[in-house]
Amino acid sequence: MGLLQKAVETYDAMAHRAGKVFEKETEPLAPVSHIIARAQIEITLDQDGTFISARTVGKEEPKIIIPVTEESAGRTSAPCAHPLCDQLGYVAPFDPNKHELYVTALSDWAGSAFTHPKLGPILRYVQAGTILSDLSGAGILQLTPEGAPAEDKAMVRWIVNGLGEKFSGRCWEDQGLMNAYISYISARRQETPTLCMVSGTLESPASQHPKGIIPINGNAKLISANDSSGFTYRGRFDDPAQAATISYTASQKAHCALRWLVANQGVTFGRRTFLCWNPQGEKVPSMTQSMSRPGGERQRAANPTQYRQQLKDALTGWKMKLPDHAGVVIAAFDAATTGRLAVTYYNELLASDFLDRLHDWEASCCWENGHYGIQSPSLFQIVSWAFGTPRNGKAELDDRILSQQMQRLMACRVDKAPFPPDVERALVEKASHLLLYEGENRQKLLFTACAAVRKYHYDHFKEEWDMALDKNCSDRSYLFGRLLAIADAVENSAYNTSEDRRETNALRMQKAFALRPMSTWRLLEEKLEPYYKQLNPRLRQYYRKMTQEIADKLPASGGNLNQKLDDIYLLGYYHQRACRPEKSDNQGTEE
Repeated sequence: MGLLQKAVETYDAMAHRAGKVFEKETEPLAPVSHIIARAQIEITLDQDGTFISARTVGKEEPKIIIPVTEESAGRTSAPCAHPLCDQLGYVAPFDPNKHELYVTALSDWAGSAFTHPKLGPILRYVQAGTILSDLSGAGILQLTPEGAPAEDKAMVRWIVNGLGEKFSGRCWEDQGLMNAYISYISARRQETPTLCMVSGTLESPASQHPKGIIPINGNAKLISANDSSGFTYRGRFDDPAQAATISYTASQKAHCALRWLVANQGVTFGRRTFLCWNPQGEKVPSMTQSMSRPGGERQRAANPTQYRQQLKDALTGWKMKLPDHAGVVIAAFDAATTGRLAVTYYNELLASDFLDRLHDWEASCCWENGHYGIQSPSLFQIVSWAFGTPRNGKAELDDRILSQQMQRLMACRVDKAPFPPDVERALVEKASHLLLYEGENRQKLLFTACAAVRKYHYDHFKEEWDMALDKNCSDRSYLFGRLLAIADAVENSAYNTSEDRRETNALRMQKAFALRPMSTWRLLEEKLEPYYKQLNPRLRQYYRKMTQEIADKLPASGGNLNQKLDDIYLLGYYHQRACRPEKSDNQGTEE
């Protein structure tokens, strides 16, 4: 019940926003007994219920808040009417069954002690039965020869004018109308109070729960038990209430809060939606992106010192913004079937612990990224390059794999788990085929792989690799990686123009080099001779000297020189590639 309790806590903290539209929100927070829906038709009436006008609601217009019953909020194929705004199939009289349900629901509310001045005109207009001819005459609707609308799923919303300044206007923005409906529903509930497992109080229980928390899984419910003859709960319970009872109010608050949070703060990768929030409404950093200071972007970090200072500043800024007792809730949702929504991950942390873990991840999973400076790759970047299929110079990824791997890495980041070895190996394998990628994508892949290698060695071996060339490092793989970078640089330096440039032999033979470094290096040396001859003397001397210095650090003999390189070779390759000769070394005349 932790998720529902935190959702209710969030709703109570944000209750002052319920029913109100704020400019920067994707969706508003719906009040209890209301949902968010998209309308397609708008009808304007006068105080007598006379038709004034109608128009088509554009897709770019925001969704609206509409009142619903407990049953209609979760309706599927079985007819069940909303009491005010509903689909044309209910509002218009061409389907007697649906229309009767709608008229009854609206009449009961309009005739209660909790009525509202807008309800009477709408009820009179609906009962008059002219809605289809009015919409057709306004050019809004096309009718079939039988007189039925071609599309009966369009949602109708209402505007009632002529009721004075206090009551006239849009139904979906009327706070008084919303409050009247909440009171109406509350007065109608006659169930015997039972213990609510969320609030811990005796309240009227919910018999059904809303759907639509996740828009892409619109029909999937978080709570559902409707199989009395199968194996959903039989064998352990006689009815679903024996498993858990949740009050109507708690269920409504929790579902309204979760939908609002997902719409405004959730991120979706593949088929899975991730949510991270503070129940008191304070802003928290993203769990999937790089951490930056509150309210601003991180500046380019040219060196490790600047990067560490930026991380420290970001951490300090967030901790000053969030109270010491503040909490952070993290959840992931996925729909295994069209009707069931699963919580695939859930965690609660103190905000201070959450921020420390974000900081620690970025401090260890980072690398120099060309002219962008030192960065930490996003979780999406890691997953897409590790498991994506290269097509047209980019990495394409299956949604199911993306969902699963994003959650794995998110859990590693939040729970301080070691970096997954299979993800690191996948990145190293991809980065050993740089020839398959082009332009900036090649740099992105190499940067991501190096950051992952650094993170992996830090987590598993407590090794901390610097982001600058280490000329004293004697690691075999690191040294061979440097040699590969030199071979690449020699060939590139020999090209006079960009038109002459082509993929180097070093890149063409990179995979073979990683598998059999010594034998492949000998082949590369032979292929480099023509290119050496095209270099100016100073530059040629520079590369030969560097090559010899590296070769001198390799063991003079031993059977392991030709064994497969480990992941560290990528760091050596990147370091050496980034180490350019001095400008004076690249000057002179050709022999």
